[in-house]
Amino acid sequence: IGSGSGQQSVTGFPEADDGNSFWIVEAASGYKCKRGDTVPCGSSIRLKHSNTQGYLHSHHHQSPLSKQQEVSCYDGKDSGDNWKVMCSDGKTWLREKTVQLVHEDTGAYLSSFTSYTFGHPIPGQLEVAGSKSSSKNSQWIAQVQCIIA
Repeated sequence: IGSGSGQQSVTGFPEADDGNSFWIVEAASGYKCKRGDTVPCGSSIRLKHSNTQGYLHSHHHQSPLSKQQEVSCYDGKDSGDNWKVMCSDGKTWLREKTVQLVHEDTGAYLSSFTSYTFGHPIPGQLEVAGSKSSSKNSQWIAQVQCIIA
């Protein structure tokens, strides 16, 4: 499935055991870190999709279903790949704790809504988009340990 920009669409599943939902946490473009470093709240990161090696990306294109801001998977390695980690509590991003990701270039919150579900050819997959405001739909939980690669 393509997106408005022609980049690879990013979708989600409500279940936590989707094998295509693994992302590698890296330092934001222009930053460095060591493997195994914790991720402090407020940090800038990039998320690299483990299967496609593309980066979670956003920009001012309209998302296909909700007409919010498009989120795509892109290998351009530019500032559109940078996301700020906003923790619900604590000083570091911890597994099983709620976190929000805010796109640094646009201020959009990474979100997914069960009311925006794709049909054919990817039935049941949820649109992932950038939302203008924080909500329960912009809260994410890491099921696997967060280690900066």
